[in-house]
Amino acid sequence: MVLQNSGKFKPDRWKSKDRSSGDGGSNFSRDDNSEKRVQHSLFHNEIDSKFGFNRHQEPIERIGWLVNIHPTELLDEDKRLISAVDYYFVEEDGNRFKVSFPFKPYFYLATQKDCEQEVASFLTRKFAGSISQVEQVQKEDLDLPNHLVGLKANYLKLTFLTVTDLTKVRKEIFPAVKKNRERERTSSAYVQMLSSSLSGGVHSEHSKKLTDQMENIIDIR
Repeated sequence: MVLQNSGKFKPDRWKSKDRSSGDGGSNFSRDDNSEKRVQHSLFHNEIDSKFGFNRHQEPIERIGWLVNIHPTELLDEDKRLISAVDYYFVEEDGNRFKVSFPFKPYFYLATQKDCEQEVASFLTRKFAGSISQVEQVQKEDLDLPNHLVGLKANYLKLTFLTVTDLTKVRKEIFPAVKKNRERERTSSAYVQMLSSSLSGGVHSEHSKKLTDQMENIIDIR
């Protein structure tokens, strides 16, 4: 009997099940639904167990070779989804295990001078339930011409429970940042100075309070 390649790819049954949904074939990793994400995490944990990689939870020392890593999501003590990384190990006798290390993803935002507090309050309200924490930190800005002298700038650090929440918030903020940076490049320093001189400090402060705080975000890192 001669075997011939039909040219048709037949996915495994579990892969077909993973991709089946009511949104036109998108898999769980693209779905923001928490219940589906939990089921997806449990399903991959079941697959790992079938290959001998059971999650190590006992407080004892084990030595093994790291053979793979994979991002995942876990349920914490409060039954909330959190991001984690699965580390897969093989011991000298051939036994296998994995260790799950939780972490909180984050990114930084730069704002207009003296607008950090207002922007932080605005983002906390706007993305309530998605942002875990907003804090002000000082970081060295390597884009500054004199960054070697150790000058530091104020940034907002946005921390999240999951990468999904981070991606969702960043996707909404990034267009505003891009628009604001373009406006900064095209604006004239002379026009800004003249406007400040004519309007006065009181009017300028009043305008800052009335403006959309998204306009005060000038960089994302």
